[in-house]
Amino acid sequence: MKPVRILWILAIAGFVVGLVGVFQRVAGGHTVAAYNTYVPWGLWVAAYAMMIGLSVGAYLVAALAFGFGVRVLRPLGAVALFAALATLFGGLLAIWLDLGHPARFWRLFLATNPTSIMGLMVWFYTLYGLLLIALILLTQRDPDSRVVRTLSLLGLPLVIVFGGAEGALFGVVSAQALWESGLTPILFLVEGALSGVALVLFLGVVLDRISPDAARWLRGLVLGLLAAAIVLQWAEISTALYAGIPAKAESLNLVLFGPFWWVFWFFHVGLGILVPLLLLLFAPRRPWALAAAGGLIALTAIAGKLNLVIPALVVPEFEGLRTAFTGMGLTFDYFPTLAEWLLLVWIVSFSALIFLAGYRVIGKTTVRGEQAATV
Repeated sequence: MKPVRILWILAIAGFVVGLVGVFQRVAGGHTVAAYNTYVPWGLWVAAYAMMIGLSVGAYLVAALAFGFGVRVLRPLGAVALFAALATLFGGLLAIWLDLGHPARFWRLFLATNPTSIMGLMVWFYTLYGLLLIALILLTQRDPDSRVVRTLSLLGLPLVIVFGGAEGALFGVVSAQALWESGLTPILFLVEGALSGVALVLFLGVVLDRISPDAARWLRGLVLGLLAAAIVLQWAEISTALYAGIPAKAESLNLVLFGPFWWVFWFFHVGLGILVPLLLLLFAPRRPWALAAAGGLIALTAIAGKLNLVIPALVVPEFEGLRTAFTGMGLTFDYFPTLAEWLLLVWIVSFSALIFLAGYRVIGKTTVRGEQAATV
């Protein structure tokens, strides 16, 4: 069975199974989730951050192919654009379903606070989505046109701005020591670029749209971004633990040695860093190894975001708060419910179906044009 057919089967199965989570979210509201008054953000916020990062990284490949004229990446241009659009949709869908009143999202457009990072990001996401649609349509006609090149280059600072702004949403929260850092926006950008480029590498191999030269190009890019991410994470964790700021050190100790230590050491470090690094270094010419490395980096990106969002919230802001007020919705313990996991499966599967359907309808035409242009 062809790998792309397996993707279709998995996406359809996940979509159908995940409908149970959609029904529970619609019927039960936020009561079906484990987050509460003390821990207001959970799995869906982490999924939002992960998928927006995937979109940023996927667009980087498209910008290199169309904007900077890296010819070997041109056959992957359509893959990157469709992946960027699908993951953008998935990320926005995740945060929309997390809202207390999803039907009021339009107020973000009509009552935007110009000093609000979140308010401005709504407009950045809208512009970015329109840009992706325009590039997908324009590259079908003439991927070498000046308009395509200009739009591709203009989109790069846009994704850098909203990718960094997404990190700034966390980095400027002074009440949360784990989040508040000048490195947070930079780390979001680097991790997003890494996971998105890795996703394109995976899709390029699975869809059989990647040449040996393009594979070498993306492998080098992934290795460079992986090295940068390791350095930034090490700098953030080591300096925080050495400084010993109580709130930040306690949150990091939860990440490293708490009840869910395996999320960091097994998924984030093991499957997300060490295994892909070994595959990329010691099996650089094997397509299956490149696909496995890219897929693991993209898939385990959720672990990094969970280790950012949750540990900061489960540590009380001051001593005694845990016992000062007790009752329903007043707990610092959090683990996603089955309904939360099912809804996440549905969101990811829906995004995958958008990518597969869109790519099947018009992506192959774009690819043929790109391949002809590279000859």
